[in-house]
Amino acid sequence: MPPLPQLPQLPAEFARPDYLYLLLALPVWLLLVWPRTGSGVLYSRGEAARRLTRWWGPSGIVLILPKLLRGLAMAALIVAIADPQRIEVVQDRELRGRAMGIVVDLSSSMLAIDMEAGSNRIDVARAAAKRFAEGRTLDELSLVAFAGRSLTRVPPTTDPKLVAAGVESLEIELVGDGTDISSALITGVSQLVASEREPRVLVLLTDGAHNGTGVRPLAAARAAAALGVKVHALSIVGPETPEDRARREARAGSSTAADMMTVLSGIASITGGEYFHATSGEALDSAYARINRLEAPVEDVQEREIRHSLRIWPLMLAIGLVGLEVLLRGSRWGIIP
Repeated sequence: MPPLPQLPQLPAEFARPDYLYLLLALPVWLLLVWPRTGSGVLYSRGEAARRLTRWWGPSGIVLILPKLLRGLAMAALIVAIADPQRIEVVQDRELRGRAMGIVVDLSSSMLAIDMEAGSNRIDVARAAAKRFAEGRTLDELSLVAFAGRSLTRVPPTTDPKLVAAGVESLEIELVGDGTDISSALITGVSQLVASEREPRVLVLLTDGAHNGTGVRPLAAARAAAALGVKVHALSIVGPETPEDRARREARAGSSTAADMMTVLSGIASITGGEYFHATSGEALDSAYARINRLEAPVEDVQEREIRHSLRIWPLMLAIGLVGLEVLLRGSRWGIIP
């Protein structure tokens, strides 16, 4: 994973800026030690000493310079005590999963054998949902089963293997018979809302139209949308045979598949998700793969500060200035006192 570019470095700051007020005392100190006429004796080693009668000129500079060096050293020492710091802003990037609920229909109609290779719907649905769960390694997953009522099979967990095992253990009519999509939505959303993770996504799989009582599916979908939950709806029904088509046309009514499509597409549209219709295991895997792409892990970028202390530099400057003062006082020019 390529590193993110670093942000520009911020100017230096002081860890203890209150100590900088000590700099205000330096002008007072300079006034007290500033050389005055007759305040000292300047002598040249090896030559006759002479009284300093004025502080300007070359001899005055020699007299003033040590005071200035000591004043600058004291200022540098105060700055070192205030602890100047260079602040480096670093960005840490990690992939963060979502709160995702998997909802599977366990009504008796899921036993219909209309999938490829003579498989029934529940076997195909279980295998596809298991593969989907195992691939969501960064998410907080939950598993809800429903038919005439709904049941939380696996509460929110970050262990995808636990959810995959829960999917594998699903059995038809575990929660009665029927297709109460509203109950499935309400139970699935309640598990997601309990999670602190965002975004929140629900993946609902069914093979029939809603036949429960009470809250209508689209009303439940509007409640989910208000809570920030996106619902991807999948239907799994084998291809319509000529006999099925003839019976539907004879009744002059819409098919169960058409009713189911209307409800599921409406749920997906209201919540911002997508609707998928699968007529085979391959098509169902394709739908789950599409959801994987739509709900890819979120890139979480956090900034942190690294502080580098710079007090060694003003401290070294202070030591250097004091050293220059000592060298000057020990040179061929000496100052008393």
